[in-house]
Amino acid sequence: MALDPCRDAAAWIAAHDTMRSSVLEQSWCYGEAVATASNGKVQPERWLVRLRGDAVAMAQVFTRRIGPLGQYVRLVRGPLFAPGLDRASRDAALALIRARYPWRRRCLLWWLPELNGGSDSENAMARLGMRPMVTGYSSIRLDLTPPLERLRSQLDGKWRNTLKTAEKSALLMEVASRAEGSWHDDAFTALMGEHDEHRLDNRFLGPDAVFYSAFADAVGDRRSADEDALLLWAHAGLHLGKVRPIAGILVLRHGRGATYAMGWSNEAGRLVKAHYRLIWRAVAELKSRGVTQFDLGGVDTERGAGVARFKLGLGGEVFTLAGSFV
Repeated sequence: MALDPCRDAAAWIAAHDTMRSSVLEQSWCYGEAVATASNGKVQPERWLVRLRGDAVAMAQVFTRRIGPLGQYVRLVRGPLFAPGLDRASRDAALALIRARYPWRRRCLLWWLPELNGGSDSENAMARLGMRPMVTGYSSIRLDLTPPLERLRSQLDGKWRNTLKTAEKSALLMEVASRAEGSWHDDAFTALMGEHDEHRLDNRFLGPDAVFYSAFADAVGDRRSADEDALLLWAHAGLHLGKVRPIAGILVLRHGRGATYAMGWSNEAGRLVKAHYRLIWRAVAELKSRGVTQFDLGGVDTERGAGVARFKLGLGGEVFTLAGSFV
């Protein structure tokens, strides 16, 4: 088993699509966006773990120099593993990555592995000398392989009824793809402005408009729909020649997977339940583009109970990772 660097976008994306799961934080454009948003202070290092020549795991790692103290290293939701990889090979892949960033080289490694919560994962990380620091990250993954009609039938009854009501409103619904060239700068700027205001008001620590803009630019540079930024918004028409969204969402595609990145709605949008229509439209759009996994972007039933209930209503599978280790 060997750990090989990967500096080619096409090779990285091809390997990503062979893994058991598709994860935003392990996508090529995510890495480019992090570097751009940090003004180059944070850099991605991409590694393929090969067994008899085949890529069986992959990890995009972010490093930042902290002067004479060494470097701060983050590995978020990685490595990803090939389907059917046995436990011994998985543990060997983890060990290779850990050995690349040892304490003796002054590497402070913060690691959120793409491992399910439980004693098996905790023991695997303990064997690497890693200690648990933060409890597991939870999200919901929606399988998009069934027909759209079946996905609709799997919606929570209250969620489905609200969607029916929302579909009766006289809203204009639009979808823009950065990779396909149908991007709408005015709608994106408006949505990002509202997003950053929401972040400040609620002290939300998620990605800001600078990062999302950098991701969209990275998609535009690649000009390939295998990674994309999809902007979906609802509005009641034009105001002085400009789009004035009343609600919108941003969905980021990464190969056969996609992740709900952020959303916003004003009072008018909330009144007509525009988010229900937007999310359902996103499901249909992603299916039409060949996406099979839709990550709804994390759930927190304590601090965001209302948002969690909304996401749970889509009928996806809740998963919890092992947590963060140092």
